[in-house]
Amino acid sequence: MKPKNILYIHHSPSTNTIKLSNHVENNLCNFSQNINFKMLSSLEANTSSFHLIDGLIIGTTENFGYMSGLTKDFFDRCYDELREKTQGLPIVYYVRAGLDGEGSKLAINKILKGLSWKQVLPPLILKGVWSDDYIDQIEEYVLTFANGIELGIY
Repeated sequence: MKPKNILYIHHSPSTNTIKLSNHVENNLCNFSQNINFKMLSSLEANTSSFHLIDGLIIGTTENFGYMSGLTKDFFDRCYDELREKTQGLPIVYYVRAGLDGEGSKLAINKILKGLSWKQVLPPLILKGVWSDDYIDQIEEYVLTFANGIELGIY
């Protein structure tokens, strides 16, 4: 089986969001010999980061009822070139939302539609006051995605 490549782009500005991104990294780095995993911050990611990827995970915070500025910056910098080169890319995303995450979800879903990316699982919205249960939720979410990528389901 040919190894599959998963890219994870995140914005993790707080202790708790760093816990989430580290958990994603730890789980996917050791997930399978058939999965190559690469993690980048929203600032580090660019269009060349998408060379030969089979799936994408995006993690963002909700700021003022919208995705983080750095997540939006990533899309602003890369949208046009990615739209031409990555149609049909399987993607999942999560939002660490202090409120309800609806503004972030609406904005990201519009961008994904414009990029013609394939959202293969509903977004994971981790809303409200921090809960250690978010760690378990993120683990199940990304492992489900990685399993689907590895098996060629998405």
